[in-house]
Amino acid sequence: MEIGETFVRDDPENGCFGCSPHNPRGLQLRFTRTGEDTITCRFTAASDLAGAPGVLHGGIQATVLDEALGMAARTRFGGEEEPSLVTADFQLHYRRPVPLGEPLVIRGELVRADDRDFHVEGRIESEAGEALTLAEARWRRIDGPSRG
Repeated sequence: MEIGETFVRDDPENGCFGCSPHNPRGLQLRFTRTGEDTITCRFTAASDLAGAPGVLHGGIQATVLDEALGMAARTRFGGEEEPSLVTADFQLHYRRPVPLGEPLVIRGELVRADDRDFHVEGRIESEAGEALTLAEARWRRIDGPSRG
């Protein structure tokens, strides 16, 4: 994925709730690589994803951020075959209510890669740039050679 390129995991076998364009009940997230180790996703949450009235469910916030952090971890892999990465640790920090029906910006950044581990950070922001939810994670490669 080149900088500026929008990335969709369009494999017909991909049934992922977060990123598959083939899952009619999923979020169908699309990511753009915005830097060497960063990705961005624009997302507007529908009303059926509510937790509290008018607020995006916390589990959906976690899902969106987990997807973004996984995509950020994948920025380390150029044109080679898709690596098998899994979430090993995940922390979420709810700062402000995330509104439904308003454009949101989801950001992910690869902070560091150590052997098979990829340390990433991300956030859900309002369109004005206000941090609403923060996340940190460690993703682990479970196939192929390590990469640092």
